[in-house]
Amino acid sequence: MAHAQGVPVLVDGAQSAPHLPINVRAMDCDFFVFSGHKIFAPTGIGILYGKAALLEKMKGKVLPCSTEIFCLQLFVMSGRI
Repeated sequence: MAHAQGVPVLVDGAQSAPHLPINVRAMDCDFFVFSGHKIFAPTGIGILYGKAALLEKMKGKVLPCSTEIFCLQLFVMSGRI
């Protein structure tokens, strides 16, 4: 329904990622995120999956971030760094 209106879809996989197989192509989500601590990663680590075309559009944009670490992760994932 969101895609039909041109709205990107973000799935918060915090609860599912540690317990279920994740297939972002089958979900057809534009973004998929979850906290690393859910899979026993260090605090402050997270995952951002994004479709390449949407990540490309984000290059060079100022992203609102709650922490410097999260900003760094977004830029790394988008190919900015």
